[in-house]
Amino acid sequence: MTCKKNELYQAYHKLLQMESDIHEKQACQAQDITIKQVYYLRIIDKNYRVTFSQLAQETCNSKPTITEVISKFISMGCVYRERSPEDGRVFFIYLTPKGKTIARAEESTQIRCVERITESLTDEELDQLITLLNKIL
Repeated sequence: MTCKKNELYQAYHKLLQMESDIHEKQACQAQDITIKQVYYLRIIDKNYRVTFSQLAQETCNSKPTITEVISKFISMGCVYRERSPEDGRVFFIYLTPKGKTIARAEESTQIRCVERITESLTDEELDQLITLLNKIL
């Protein structure tokens, strides 16, 4: 059984390495960004047009903290802000293409991993893999 565990460990490690390699190729623009910052970008992406107050509320931060974060994102070229046409005191935050790439990199990486798996397996093997993954998860 120890041999099988070792084989499983090696196969699992290769799977994680494949995901890491794919992620590195896609996320080259996100070299100096933290996980927390990616989380903020994902919230902006999910809400499309979010205000500073909404982002502060959703991330459980103060408005000054969010203002600082957004200023950094603007300087990084990840977001831009536009004044609301209805209320000039309100600004909406939008992702730039770079910001969208960073925010969506994890999902994109997972999609590419699934594509690589489906390209490598027959339909029968794929059915077996799905059954086994559902069994352990």
